[in-house]
Amino acid sequence: MVRNDSVSQSLGVRLGNPVGSQHRVSQPCRQQLRNQLLQQHEDVQFNPNIRKPCASDEKRFCAQIKPGQGRILECLKAHRKQLDDICHAAIFQAEKEEMDDSGVDFQFLQQCKDPIRRLCQNDASNALECLKGYLDDSTLEVHCKELVLERMAEQNLDIRFNPNLKKACSMDIPKFCLGVWQSASKDRELEGKVVDCLKQNFVAKKTLTQACSDHLTVIMEQQALHYQLDPVLVNLCDKEIQIHCGPEEPENTKQGQVEECLKRKFDTLTSVECRRHVALLITAVQIDIHADPMLHRACAIDLVTFCKDVPPGDGRKPHIGHMYTAVIADSSARFHRLIGNPVLFSTGTDEHGLKIQQAALQADEEPGRFCDRVSGLFKTALIKCEISYTDYIRTTESRHKENVHSFWEILSEKGYIYKGKYEGWYCTADETFVAEDQTALVKLPNGQEQRVSMESNRPVEWFSEENYLFKLSKLREKLRNWLKSGPVIQPIRHYNLVKSWLDQELIDLSISRPSARLSWGIPVPGDSSQTIYVWLDALLNYMTVAKHSQFEMNIWPPSVHVIGKDILKFHGIYWPAFLLAAGLEPPKSLLVHGHWLVDNQKMSKTTGNVVSPQSCIDLVTATGLRYFLMHEGVPASDGNFSMKRMVRIANSDLADGIGNLVSRCCGKSLNPLQTRLGVSPSSFESCGSPGSDLLCLLERTPDIVHDEYQKWNFYKGIDQIMALVRGANGFFQTMEPWKLKKEGQLDQLNATMAVTMETARVVGTLLQPIVPSYSERLLDKLGVPQENRSWDFVRPRWTTTEIALGSQQAVLFPRIKFE
Repeated sequence: MVRNDSVSQSLGVRLGNPVGSQHRVSQPCRQQLRNQLLQQHEDVQFNPNIRKPCASDEKRFCAQIKPGQGRILECLKAHRKQLDDICHAAIFQAEKEEMDDSGVDFQFLQQCKDPIRRLCQNDASNALECLKGYLDDSTLEVHCKELVLERMAEQNLDIRFNPNLKKACSMDIPKFCLGVWQSASKDRELEGKVVDCLKQNFVAKKTLTQACSDHLTVIMEQQALHYQLDPVLVNLCDKEIQIHCGPEEPENTKQGQVEECLKRKFDTLTSVECRRHVALLITAVQIDIHADPMLHRACAIDLVTFCKDVPPGDGRKPHIGHMYTAVIADSSARFHRLIGNPVLFSTGTDEHGLKIQQAALQADEEPGRFCDRVSGLFKTALIKCEISYTDYIRTTESRHKENVHSFWEILSEKGYIYKGKYEGWYCTADETFVAEDQTALVKLPNGQEQRVSMESNRPVEWFSEENYLFKLSKLREKLRNWLKSGPVIQPIRHYNLVKSWLDQELIDLSISRPSARLSWGIPVPGDSSQTIYVWLDALLNYMTVAKHSQFEMNIWPPSVHVIGKDILKFHGIYWPAFLLAAGLEPPKSLLVHGHWLVDNQKMSKTTGNVVSPQSCIDLVTATGLRYFLMHEGVPASDGNFSMKRMVRIANSDLADGIGNLVSRCCGKSLNPLQTRLGVSPSSFESCGSPGSDLLCLLERTPDIVHDEYQKWNFYKGIDQIMALVRGANGFFQTMEPWKLKKEGQLDQLNATMAVTMETARVVGTLLQPIVPSYSERLLDKLGVPQENRSWDFVRPRWTTTEIALGSQQAVLFPRIKFE
């Protein structure tokens, strides 16, 4: 007698037989069997492949269970962690075979069993299509909904089964994919080839219609990205993929598993370019989620749901570290303008190099357009932070390319450039070769080892290639003489660091890269097979600006470069060496500052604690951000950023300290005529010792602040100004002008008000380099003419003239509420 369950088992294993098999099961039968598999799994009693290896476990755990309807099998699965290895393996294999052979998505049917019964009338064959219509139904269980979305992302439905895409791409199919469209007589034989054709043309930046491009974008984001949609990986690792992750491993050709395969085979990869790219993926040195294929794949559905309006690559926005450099330079520029010095203040973006080339590809943008967008973000940030630059230089400008070519020819004519083989450890993220003793092996989270630069902790890879070299070794003594010529590098710790580098032997520097590896850059004059080294290109921006300046006076060499400590070697060794080789003077000085921690942790994209200047401006305005950076920033050491501390300092100094001082003396209750009274030494003297003490502080503060500003110690200058503010507020509190008014002591009241407003005027004038718009509001309120705001007016000015106050409100900086 043949039992019904055995027949079901026999038919079930034939569901997946290939077309043409004599045992091919009919479609109605296949559908019925799928439904039955959903309702009743084979019991262990009738599956010898499970029954025999699991016999002892069945007695241990399931002796009280009656056979039938899969109960014993369910019992064994419930004790899966306690089963013998051989039984566990048998059950796993049976599950895999059931899923593979029957065509049933075992996990999906199990996870969505109840919704399929409740919403889809137990139709397992069409369960996915059915449940797609219930994604907005609140009764659909969360775990099942997530699985439906996952399966939707994995599908590669052809255009014939996607009417919306077919309609959107009706003009593009005959133009780009007519051959594919006509190649199959039946719908099911296409197997997604038309969609693949459209996607390939989309990735290749063909001119598809906007509607079609939009639909393809959504599909590519929804689907688990195929590795072929990562052009960087395909381009750099094509041979490695064929060797290690090819057709013999079919599971590696879909759902991004090629990347996982390459990571597993990292130690066996021979292509340096491929190894470097895979290392970047392993260590997650990415600029944005869209540049990280693994993360993009895992979050594909969520990206479409929550982030479809966010352009890719926005992780490459400016952060407060960039703004710190700019605000230091801007404060110095504004200070020198106040003391009467003409200032050429340049800033901008370095836009060439392998790092930019890869970032543009990963953001799926043409490099020029990518640079336009990113440079625009930086320029906007500088404007919002009130940076008063006179020239914004981009290294992709034609004026800069001309200058780079001209400078290369000078170095070549002077015999400092030659062609040769260069070998060493190269760091793509830093765009530089790193000495072996400056590298170290670190263990990655996945257990693999990666060699990194000890200075930046970024991956390095061994390179051996022919390119142009610069005779850096010939310039060691000239560099030493430049270093000895004066305090050319500040603070002293960074001077000593450069000195220690020059105490070591200098090796010649590679100043070009093969254009086959680095195409995004300026070609070597007369040799298009090589691209000029990005740092030689970038450093020449200073000279480009000088050449195209409108200054009548000689502005070379630059007075100062303001830089972060991470690029000291490029500015402290390479840049002066290039200039000396060309017969030009090196910069007069370098100001080197530290980095910013965030709540005592290193600021990093990978840890997600990067602070954008815009978030600070939204909270405390540009004035609050600038003041905090200059108040807390000490060039010789790293700063520590905290939102709470920034708010506290802004409230304490700008709102309560200076703001309170101005509002007291400009308020209508004590100053009903809204005038700034004339002031003289007698005004201070008539207020007794409080007035004399304040006058002494007022007279000595400007000289101290001047010296600190000159030495780049802006934080010390601010401390002196705030000491004056505290002295003035203390004076005002001691004099109690509200009592003087009440008692009719008008002379004493007027003296108190005149002294306080004169002190406020000096404070506003001294703070102009630090918080320009705040100082402008303060001086406007006090009625100070524009021509009286230079450094010549930072000391007390005696006058008998009364001046009308500005009509602005007296509140300079409203207090910020922040939890």
